[in-house]
Amino acid sequence: MDLRNCPDCGKVFVYNTVNMCPDCRKEEEQEFIKVKEYLYKNPKIGAYDLSEATEVDEGKIVRWVREGRIQGKSFPGIVIPCDRCGKPIPEGRYCGSCSNELARGFSNATKQAEEPSVNIKAKFHTQR
Repeated sequence: MDLRNCPDCGKVFVYNTVNMCPDCRKEEEQEFIKVKEYLYKNPKIGAYDLSEATEVDEGKIVRWVREGRIQGKSFPGIVIPCDRCGKPIPEGRYCGSCSNELARGFSNATKQAEEPSVNIKAKFHTQR
């Protein structure tokens, strides 16, 4: 049993895939429904204006977009910053160019790790 403190209210709860107590989780789901309903009526609204209109923290809206719970491509006004360069993106964590660059870096690192190491024989010097 994994006990944790809720990051929102501080209550102790049993952790099960969501780092939030059941009460805060329920409240967040109600906020999420409120945001989604408002988005369907106003699909071109931006994240800041959506936050102001629904009285839901902008950080939560950004998190939902990053998690894919809100599809930014479906709502053209919702854009969030790329985690790496700050360029506006409709969803996810990284823009296309940063994703490609990170993928190339991981690929190169993997190739280097898979290359066979050169066998260097140790040489010993002895005194006569």
